Amino acid sequence: MAVVMPIDDGREIPAAGDGLLQVTHASAAPAASPEMGDTTMALHMADMAITLAFEDLLPDANGEIVVMGDGFGTQLSILTDQRVCGEGVADSHLTADGLDVAGLAYFAFEGGTKLYYSPEIEVTIAPVHG
Repeated sequence: MAVVMPIDDGREIPAAGDGLLQVTHASAAPAASPEMGDTTMALHMADMAITLAFEDLLPDANGEIVVMGDGFGTQLSILTDQRVCGEGVADSHLTADGLDVAGLAYFAFEGGTKLYYSPEIEVTIAPVHG
């Protein structure tokens, strides 16, 4: 009988059954067989899809949200009934926390919230009751 033990790679993994964050791996097979004590395990991060409810995202004092990727082409789906009022690529702009979002893509929502995201993230906006 084989026992599967999770390997802590330093990333936070949501608890099973957490309705706020769903992480699925379409083909997340390790590149190499992990062994006890081995702290490196490459996963196919490009196959990761994340679904979040818009209401669970916390904007800063200016109503801005910034999502940065790790260079692996993550797919992010945002569920909301808010209408998208604009989209594009940001000019030089500092968020309330002092982060320059120049060059990041963005969606502007009807409530005034703006979601900035890095180019390696594929973002889709979908209705809650789709």
